[in-house]
Amino acid sequence: FFSPRMGPERLRICQQVARGEKVLVLFCGVGMDALQIAGRTEAQSVVAVELNPAAVSCARLGQRMLERNKAVKTLGAAERLKIIEGDAMDILPTLELESFDRIVAPRPKEGALDGDLGTGDGGMAFLELILPKMKPIGGELHWYDFASDVEMPSCLRTKNTLERGCDGCGLSME
Repeated sequence: FFSPRMGPERLRICQQVARGEKVLVLFCGVGMDALQIAGRTEAQSVVAVELNPAAVSCARLGQRMLERNKAVKTLGAAERLKIIEGDAMDILPTLELESFDRIVAPRPKEGALDGDLGTGDGGMAFLELILPKMKPIGGELHWYDFASDVEMPSCLRTKNTLERGCDGCGLSME
C-alpha cells in the first residue's frame, strides 16, 4: 500500500523524531517512511522491514539515491538506514528488546492474520511481537489501521486492540 496522500503524515512523524532516536519501520513497502525519516531527521538509526522483494528493491534504490541527493537534510542518511527483506513475524524475534524509541507500523491487511477477513486477530499477533521492541519509557508506536466508515470516529476496534496489546506488555497508551 502506498499513497501520496500520506505525505503530510510522513512529515508529521519526521518532525517528531528527535536526534539520536532509533526508529523501526515495519511493513515498509517501497520505503517512503524510512527514507523520509533517514533523510530528514538526525535519527541514530532507521531499520526498515519488508517482505515483498520488488518493494525492497525499490527501497534500496531510494537508499542509494539518498547518498547523491543534495536535498537530503542530514549527512549519512543512507548509512543510517538498514533495509531488511523478510517476514516481520520472523525478523521481529531477532531484534533487541526495548531498543527502539519509535516504531512505525501499518496493520497488515492480507493473509491469515487479517482480522477483517474473520480469521485473524486484527493485528494482535504483530503487536505482541512489536511492543516489546519499543523502549518502555518514552517509546512511541505509530500504528496505522484501516477503519470502515461505521467505525469512525471512535475506532473502538483499533483502540481496544491497542489497549489489549499494551496491557499485555505492561505499557500505557495515550
